[in-house]
Amino acid sequence: MIFRRRQFASIFAAGLLCLTLVACGRGSDDQVHDFFSDIAKGARTQAAARFSPELHARFSEAALLVALDHWSSDIASHGGLKDIAMSGGVITYNQLAMYDVVLTYGDGKTKALKTTLVYADTDWYINTAL
Repeated sequence: MIFRRRQFASIFAAGLLCLTLVACGRGSDDQVHDFFSDIAKGARTQAAARFSPELHARFSEAALLVALDHWSSDIASHGGLKDIAMSGGVITYNQLAMYDVVLTYGDGKTKALKTTLVYADTDWYINTAL
């Protein structure tokens, strides 16, 4: 009986730890996907929060939001965002990830981009999306 309680406690603790790590340890793939999803939904504040500290230091918040508004309008004019395809994700020194991203719009048109992320503090941030 005591063995089963300890076994249950160990399994429960391991499961809780895994859940915590999954919730806190979002990867660079998730950031890229969520960034473009936020733009497509018009969630510009959430998308802007995904920009790197360097971009926030270089550009005003207003300039970043205007650029995101323009991009969101462009996506909407093509029928929204149907798919986000990513390849790459090469991580260098655990601080830089580079992706090739293809956005497929609702009208079937596509847009190919190069996106880089930097790891700062405890998370990945969009550094370029050209």
